[in-house]
Amino acid sequence: MQNKSDVSNLALFALNIAEKLTAKFAEIYFYLSDYLNIDIEENSIKNNEIGSDLGVGIRVINQKGSLGFAYTNRLERKYIEKMVKTAISLMKTGTEDPDFKDLPPKYEVYKTVNGLYDKDIKYLSIEDSILYAEDLINICDKDDMAISQSGNFSSSYNKTFIFNSNGLSIDSKTTISSISSHVIVKDEITNDTSFGFESQIERNLNGINSKNVVKTALKNAKRNLNRKKINSIKAPLILTPKGVISFILRPLASAINAETFQYKRSFLVDRRGEYLGPEFLNIEDNALIEGAVGSATFDGEGVPCKNKRVIDKGKFLKSGLLHNSYTAGKEGVESSGNAARDSYSSLPGIGIKNLILQSGKSSKDEIIQNVKEGILLDYTGDRPNISTGDFSGLILQGNLIRNGEILDALNETMFGINLLDLFRNIEEISKETKVYGPFQAPFVKIADVQIIGSAS
Repeated sequence: MQNKSDVSNLALFALNIAEKLTAKFAEIYFYLSDYLNIDIEENSIKNNEIGSDLGVGIRVINQKGSLGFAYTNRLERKYIEKMVKTAISLMKTGTEDPDFKDLPPKYEVYKTVNGLYDKDIKYLSIEDSILYAEDLINICDKDDMAISQSGNFSSSYNKTFIFNSNGLSIDSKTTISSISSHVIVKDEITNDTSFGFESQIERNLNGINSKNVVKTALKNAKRNLNRKKINSIKAPLILTPKGVISFILRPLASAINAETFQYKRSFLVDRRGEYLGPEFLNIEDNALIEGAVGSATFDGEGVPCKNKRVIDKGKFLKSGLLHNSYTAGKEGVESSGNAARDSYSSLPGIGIKNLILQSGKSSKDEIIQNVKEGILLDYTGDRPNISTGDFSGLILQGNLIRNGEILDALNETMFGINLLDLFRNIEEISKETKVYGPFQAPFVKIADVQIIGSAS
């Protein structure tokens, strides 16, 4: 991408054209990503790639809220002009929207968030990247029970510039790197097979631990071998951090999305200000954590990011929704700084930053040791119904707990619960937490969950 001065000149050029062509509001979004990617299949490197994604998108809106959007990956004036005129044409034929109020204003102050850029990622070579993939392959090769592995290592350096007709002008540079392992293991005595997976995403390269990722994937796979059927029981459910993310935090992220909420597609509609769980239940969306994957100075529209409380001492706060400028204007509140964009070719939606279920006072070992009979849940491929909160699904990776011991992996075992009941039945939260990308989660104990076994 051209330097900041060149980008600013192109943005001013586009905004001037949009103004002359009767757009009341206009926003220009420039994005560059230099990336590399390595794929592993059948425990060997199958693909590696280095590339760039570069482009600009424009959003124009008239006084009646009609929207036009266009984008191009050609950063030359004639293509920028064509892009603006295309967006204006779409705006003129678009649908009026009285709920649109305004684009974000110019902000004078943004909070500084350190640790979002790492020069080691920006200048990382494909040769050095392959070493991370080889760690996955070598450790899997040395394990007698491992029969296959798929995985990935990727990294990217990203630059963003946002300008709008209200005088907003902001830019950033960030880096990110990720690694994942999905391992299949086999018990040579029983011939039973199982899988395990693990991943890690970091802003800084020195945070990536490829050996730990594959070892954890192997451990998870072995724990799920030789699955057994159980009888139906009503018992405590212990969610691992992965279980908490898939069964609490991801559904919650959808439920507190203001767009979902305003369309009344959330199980939390009409529950703002209510107590959903115990006093020790606290959840926040914090964009200001140094070095965290979801942290940012500003969101996808240039609005300053913040630490936003969602559930405080068990209460779902009236201010607990995640907003972009459109949903905030529709409700008559300030944007929470949660506008999210996939690239220059997409309009801003709403997304989390760092969604955190805060830790509790018990250790995970204490929580498990105090269970006479229960279930440890690590993974279910099913998802709750966000509109109703109802869930019924299969435990793909979970174990029976008896007298404080983690025992057999579960086969053909299901469970069902409504998410509101789940929140109310939270009994304990562990001190220990684990971070997976933009999520941070502890172990959580849920009381009285209906477990549906298939043993005769």
